[in-house]
Amino acid sequence: MSLNPMENEATVIALRQFTPTGDEGRDVTTLYELIDRLGVLKTAPAIRDALIGIFERHPKADLGSPGPIVHALEEAPLDEHVRLLVGSLARKPSSMAVWMSDRCFRSPGLSQESRAALLKALRDAQATVKDTDTAAMLADTLDEYGT
Repeated sequence: MSLNPMENEATVIALRQFTPTGDEGRDVTTLYELIDRLGVLKTAPAIRDALIGIFERHPKADLGSPGPIVHALEEAPLDEHVRLLVGSLARKPSSMAVWMSDRCFRSPGLSQESRAALLKALRDAQATVKDTDTAAMLADTLDEYGT
C-alpha cells in the first residue's frame, strides 16, 4: 500500500487513462496491480469513479468476471456502491453496470431506498441505452426485479 501522495496521484491518473489491450489476462493483471498500489484508498469516491469510468469508456472489454474492478467497487458499503451505479447508468449505461446492479439486488443488505433508486436508474437507462446487448440485459433485469 502506498502512502506516497505522488505515487497515489500517478496511479489514479493511470486508472483514468487505462485502455484495455484486448489481452484479458494482461489487462486484469495490470488493473490488480494499479488497485493494489492504492491500498485502502481504493474505496475513496474518486477512485471508485475512476474504476467505473473504465467500464463506461470500454463497455465491451473483457476485464475479468467479476474481476479486479468489481472486487474493488464492492468493498465500499452497499448504499455507496448503489449510488455509484445509479450515476454510471445515468451517464452511460453499460452491461457491467447492469450486471453489478443484479448483484446488488441479490444482496440481502440492499435497503428499500437503494433498491428503488437502482430500479429507477435502470428504467431511465432504457431510454438512453444504445447498445443492444445492454438493452436486453436492462429488460431482463427489470423483468426479474422491477415488480
